[in-house]
Amino acid sequence: MKVGFLSVEHQTVDPRTAKMALFDNCHTADLFVTAEVGEIDGAINMLRATCDAIVIDGNVDAFYDAYKDTLSHRPDHFELDGKLHSVAAKVDYKFLTDKFIPLLNKKVKKRYAVIVFKTYGKSVDELKTILKEYMTKKSKVQFGFFEDFLECEVHARVATNIAKEDMNVISDRLVELLGGCTYAYEDISINERVAQILRAEGLKIKIAESFTGGALGAAFTSVAGASDYLMEDVVTYSVASKNKRLGVPFETIAAKGVVSGDTAYNMALGLMASGDCDIAIATTGNAGPSVQNGALGLCYVALGITSQKSIAVIKYVFGGDRDYNIKSGVKNAMFLLYESLISYRRQKKQREAMAAAQAQQSAQSMQQPVQQPVQQQPQYVQQQPMQPQYAPQQPAQQPVHAQPTTPIAPFAPTIVAPGDGTDN
Repeated sequence: MKVGFLSVEHQTVDPRTAKMALFDNCHTADLFVTAEVGEIDGAINMLRATCDAIVIDGNVDAFYDAYKDTLSHRPDHFELDGKLHSVAAKVDYKFLTDKFIPLLNKKVKKRYAVIVFKTYGKSVDELKTILKEYMTKKSKVQFGFFEDFLECEVHARVATNIAKEDMNVISDRLVELLGGCTYAYEDISINERVAQILRAEGLKIKIAESFTGGALGAAFTSVAGASDYLMEDVVTYSVASKNKRLGVPFETIAAKGVVSGDTAYNMALGLMASGDCDIAIATTGNAGPSVQNGALGLCYVALGITSQKSIAVIKYVFGGDRDYNIKSGVKNAMFLLYESLISYRRQKKQREAMAAAQAQQSAQSMQQPVQQPVQQQPQYVQQQPMQPQYAPQQPAQQPVHAQPTTPIAPFAPTIVAPGDGTDN
C-alpha cells in the first residue's frame, strides 16, 4: 500500500527509517509533506488523492483542531473515506512497526521474510550488478537499497509462502554474493560491529589522530563498554606533538610532509613501541579548507597488528568539505579495521584448526600398538660413495615492521622546525 506522511509544522519521522520499515512489509512511503497550520486541509486532500494511508506527526493538536467537526474525539487511528489515518506527535521505527504497519497488514494477505545486509564500499549500482541474477521481474526476491553515508543497507524481501528449501537456497546464495561487502546482518553500526569483535577476541587498541582530531576515538566511545578494548586515543595535531608523543622523526616529516604515508606509518609505529597493544591505528591528512600540508581531502590511515609485526598504510582522497572529509576518514578507518579484524579472526581459526589436527594426530599415534621388529635377512648392496652436499646458509631474519603498502608520492623536502606545522 502507498503511504503518505504529513508533518504539521515540524517533522519527527525519519524518511529513510519509514521507507525501510514499510518496504519490509511490501508497502511504500510515497510522499513526505510538511505543512503549516493553515495548510493542513490542502495537504491532507493532496495525500488522499495519491495514497492509501496517511501518517500525521508534529503538531497533532493543530491537526485535531482542524478536523474537530469531522472527528468526534481524538483517536490515534481512524478511517476516513476508506483510508487509514494514524496520528502521533512523534513517529519513529517502533511506532511504525508496532502500531501503524500491523493495521496496514490487516488489509493484505501476504507476509514476508526479510534478510538485512549492512554493506560498505559499494554503490547501489555496484550492488545491483552483484545481484544481477535476482534483478529480474520474475525474481522471487525484491530488494530495497537504503544508503547512509558510505554505507548501503540492503533488504532482501521474500514471500513466506514459498517452500522452505527454496528460502534456504535463496538465503545462502545472497550471503555468498554479498558477504564480502557486508559487516553485519542485523541493525547495528560499524562502530558496534568492530566493538563486538574486539571484545570477543580480547584485543586492545591504541589510536593516534591528527586530521580526524579525536573523531575516531569518539566513534569508539560511542559504544558502551569501550574501556574493555580501547587503551588510549592520542590527538597529536602538531609536528612537535607527533615527535614528542609518538617519536615520529622530524627528518621524516621534513622530507615526506606531515600529510604522508611515512608520517602515518611512524605514528602507528610509535603506538606499538610500548608493546602493550594488539592493534594500532593512526590518521593524518588535510581536511580543508586550505591546501596547506597536502592536497585537500588527502588522508592516510595506518593500521598495525602487533602479533604480525606489520603496519599497512592506506591512502584516501575525499572530495567534500571539512566535516565530510573528517567523517569519511573516520568511517573508512573503521571499515579498514573491520576487514583487518576479520582477517585476524580467520587466521586465528586456521591456526587453531591446524593445532587441533596435529594434537589429534599425535594422540592417535600414541595409541597405536608398538610393532615388534621383524628380523630381516641381510641384504648386501654395493655402496656408492656419498657426494658432499653444500647449501648456502641464509642469515637469520629479524622481524621487522613492513613498509607502507601503498606507494607514497614524493614530496619536495621542506624544513620543519620543532613545534611548527599542524594538520589542517
